[in-house]
Formats: sequence, structure tokens, C-alpha cells
Amino acid sequence: MKSSLLLCLLSVLSISSTFAQKPKKYYADQVGKAEKMLFADYQSILIKTADGVFVQKIYYPEKKQITHLLTFKDDKFKVLDGPYKEWYDNGTPWKEGAFLNGKKEGIWSFYSFETGKKEETGAYLNNERSGRWARLDSTGMVKEEMEFKAGVLNGPNKIYNRAGQLAIVRTYENGEMTGEEKLDTGNPIDTMKMVEVIPYMAGCENDDPDAQKQCSDRKMLESIYLQIRYPRTARENGLEGSAVLRFVVEKDGSITGVTALRGICRDIEAECKRVIGLMPQWAPGRQNGEPVRVVFNLPIKFKLE
Repeated sequence: MKSSLLLCLLSVLSISSTFAQKPKKYYADQVGKAEKMLFADYQSILIKTADGVFVQKIYYPEKKQITHLLTFKDDKFKVLDGPYKEWYDNGTPWKEGAFLNGKKEGIWSFYSFETGKKEETGAYLNNERSGRWARLDSTGMVKEEMEFKAGVLNGPNKIYNRAGQLAIVRTYENGEMTGEEKLDTGNPIDTMKMVEVIPYMAGCENDDPDAQKQCSDRKMLESIYLQIRYPRTARENGLEGSAVLRFVVEKDGSITGVTALRGICRDIEAECKRVIGLMPQWAPGRQNGEPVRVVFNLPIKFKLE
């Protein structure tokens, strides 16, 4: 079984640097005829469109692959306001939506790295998830429906089996589950919630799942922080951002399939893959007492100060 788990380790790395550079006319071929380039560096460009909209485009430099399109309120480029879009490093759309005065607003959609198809969609209100959200399978069929209020689950959470039949109904109130009903449909369910024990670092065994997870997160963070280095070429060119690496913890606890969803640049991507390969041994995830494969998405933040 394949399951997903996002570890929010967004502040793994923050390194000071005295490197500076003069602006250069990078990405001139990425500017439209009616657009005006305001600034360009090794990683991004700032432009003003023919309609007077201020836009930043961020790239994976070596591939010249766009990874972000951000719209701003004015030429200060401080407050996000308008369309927003991200792409994976392979050019597949990742997420798209809009900001209003610096906050997520309206319909947002998220896409699969493997298929490029929409896998989650719903609305934001004042930067928080609101109303109905849906997770979709690779055919576009709804596999889970959720109701949100002020950013937390509130109301029915419906999970469907592979045949599209309602299989589980959970009820939430202000983020807390207050009820659950399981329906006997005779068909399997694909959902991340089916993993009963998530993988953890060896040595963190604990009867308390929360304590076990905290220990494992801390041990992984320490391993990455002690090993990782800010690549020289990335520092010299002022490259920053959050890299996102995906890997699989196999049934025997080994790590396979290390893939960059967001590498930032060639050297940062290589460095992230290197330190993931140096992580301590894992204990596998389990479902019904049996080991299962579990997919992790790991963000690692690179910031020059």
C-alpha cells in the first residue's frame, strides 16, 4: 500500500552569507513583447505586464524551468494579490489559486507529480480552508470529501472506496472527531489514514504514538542539520527557497525513490539527496500489523541572511 505523509520541517537550514551579486539580464527570452522587465537575477525575474500587473517568475536555473508565478499588489513586490501558480521541477503543474491582500482566497487546486492530474481542490477564505474540499483519484473520481470551518475539519468527512461507494463517514467538530461509521461495501479503500503506524527512526520506539513521532522527527532533523551544507554556487548566486524531496520508506525500513519535487537548483537538489541518503535506519510503517511502504515529502528550507 502506498501512503503519503508530509513532515513540516520547514526551518531545517538557515545560513548567513556575505556573498552578493550585481543584477544581470537573465531570462530575457522569458519576457513577453508587451511586458517590461524590472529586475532579473540567477533565479527569477520581476516584470510589469501590459495591464500594469506586477509579476515574479522563479525558475530552476539550469533547466530554465519555471517553478513559481506570483502576482503582487504593487511594484514593492511585498504583498501577494492575484493569480498564483507553482510547477514541479518536471514541468507538471503543482498548485494554483489566488491571493487577496496577501491571503489565500477562493478556489485552489493541487496536482499529482506522477500524473499531472488534479488530486485535491477546495476553497480558502481569509487564508484558511473553508467549506467543501475533495481529494480525487487518478481518474478524477472523488475518494474523500471534507468540510472545513476556519481552517479545521468541521462536519462530515466522507471516504469512498475504489468503486465510488461511500465506505466511511466521520464527523468532526472544531477539528476533533466526534463519530465514525463504517459501511461494509466489500471494496478496498485508498487513503493515507489507513496506515496505523507511520515509519519512525530506529531507537524512538514508544507506546505513545505522539512521543514516538516527536522523537523520530527530532532525530531526522538532527541528522539533516548536522550533515547538510549550503552549496557554494547557490550562495554565490543568491539562491533561496524550500526544496521538497520525496522518498519511500520500504517494508524493511530502507529508503528508496528519492526524488526532487522542488530542487531549487542542481547543486541544492544534489545536496538534499546526499543528506537523505545519510539518514539513520527507519522502522517501517504498519497496517494491520504488517509492514507497508510509506511515501514522505520532506521540505528543507535554504535561506541566506
